[in-house]
Amino acid sequence: MDLTTPDNELVITYAREASEPAFRALVDRHVNLVFSAAYRQVGDIGVAEEVTQNVFVALARKAPRLAGHETLAGWLHRTAILEAKAHIRAELRRRRREEAAATIASIQRDGATAADEVGSLLDEGLLNLRESDRSALILRYLEGRSLREVGVILGVEEDAARKRISRALDRLSEFFRCHGIAVPAKTGAALVTQAIHAAPAMPTGLAAAAAGAGISTGNAASGFQLFLMHMMTLTKPQIATVGLILATIPLGWQWHVLGEARQTNDTIAARLVEHQAELAEVEMFATQLRDSLMRAESDIFNATRRLDTLEVQRAALPIEPPGYEWDDALPVARVPKAVIRQMSMNAVANKRGDLTPQIRAALQLSDSESADVQSAVHRFLRNYHAAQASVVRRVEPDEQDQRFVGKPLEELRVFEIHGLQDTVSELRQEFFRDLATLLDPDRFELFKSSLSDWMALDDRSHGINTGMAIFDQDHQLAFHIYPSMPEGEPVVGWSFSAERSRMNATIRISDIPSFLRPHLQDWIDQIMAEAAVNLERTEAAAAQNP
Repeated sequence: MDLTTPDNELVITYAREASEPAFRALVDRHVNLVFSAAYRQVGDIGVAEEVTQNVFVALARKAPRLAGHETLAGWLHRTAILEAKAHIRAELRRRRREEAAATIASIQRDGATAADEVGSLLDEGLLNLRESDRSALILRYLEGRSLREVGVILGVEEDAARKRISRALDRLSEFFRCHGIAVPAKTGAALVTQAIHAAPAMPTGLAAAAAGAGISTGNAASGFQLFLMHMMTLTKPQIATVGLILATIPLGWQWHVLGEARQTNDTIAARLVEHQAELAEVEMFATQLRDSLMRAESDIFNATRRLDTLEVQRAALPIEPPGYEWDDALPVARVPKAVIRQMSMNAVANKRGDLTPQIRAALQLSDSESADVQSAVHRFLRNYHAAQASVVRRVEPDEQDQRFVGKPLEELRVFEIHGLQDTVSELRQEFFRDLATLLDPDRFELFKSSLSDWMALDDRSHGINTGMAIFDQDHQLAFHIYPSMPEGEPVVGWSFSAERSRMNATIRISDIPSFLRPHLQDWIDQIMAEAAVNLERTEAAAAQNP
């Protein structure tokens, strides 16, 4: 195969004819890219070889669906990263925790250079770029193509390719800076190139092994796969022609349906003639009803005029309104609104979002209003817990956690929750909009201010307290078994730590969010069992000493 043959033509040739030369040309062209990306993730040559072969096996299987790609570099890079991460996850599940911790500690060595730091995040940064920017950087630096070759593959001029690569490097440098690695845009290309070439040389024979694995797995496309591949390579006029042909297929069926509809219409017309006599009788009865209705409307009109006259006469009577008096026996008191706004009260009683009796009384909420407001609070809390569940990650406790909590590492369970700032902000705005539709402005502002000990009221608030249930900043939650109390609801030890805040407290079993319960269920069962024993002892002691 010609070295200048585009990737999509090689894919089409392989998918249609199961051409081994076409597939080997694809492997030779991209195998170094796949191997280096895999090695940067796993750090082991043998595992990187296995990941490389798996990637080209996937290429052989999915060839018909990839016929529309001008270049496979971006797809192969992303597939290599995902395959490497899958291998790492499987390996971590297989090993014991102590071996995994020792392995991770050996990998995280001190004194890493800037190129090492860039290399460890390079592939993550590439995956965060847009498809066009990622393909440009992969072709230019990971595959070593010239600017002219990059422009030809991407279908742009050489100058446009240079600008796209420069823009992509700026965005990649910004990604590194967000992860604590200062990479100036002017030196980003040199560091990226250095990080790429830091990987070891590709093992001899890997290209042949990867090509053999893919060829032995994939087969020539047939049936629907050939049709799909052909559709992906059609031009717009050809696609329009095929669409027009497909659109005419239902016309024959429509003619058939129309014939049956005509027969049905004739049958209905015959039945309509049969019921005309019945319709005449119904019309006569309707005429009688209309006459009765007109008489009733006349009676209503006369009664309305009489009522209006009586209302005018009643309004003319001199009535002295009684003086306003306040009954001291009433269960409520009239207080200026300014005083209410200065009062400190909590709208929510617990981390489950239950309304307090004080806020219901202060706002004079009716039963239906209380139910609506309570539903809005619970809905907001469910959405917040769902957002937490999507990003929560259990991590191993470290010595800093041990010192802060004062418990051995084996008695701690730590969870990280990151990246919820924007989501919490949107949920909070939606929550306030719901409340504003349920309460008038004065009561809404009072209710909102009473939530300050339960959640941050805006993006600028970062204070915390033990009663808070909503956190929008990146944080860690640590749990440990707390000594059981003879009385009161069972609790577990709980600590919160963020960039600028830390606190220790306890949390009731019933307040633990549902998405964390599976991780703590064995502790919960143990604590509830101890609480039941303590309760039996207390009741026995009370029975002996009444």
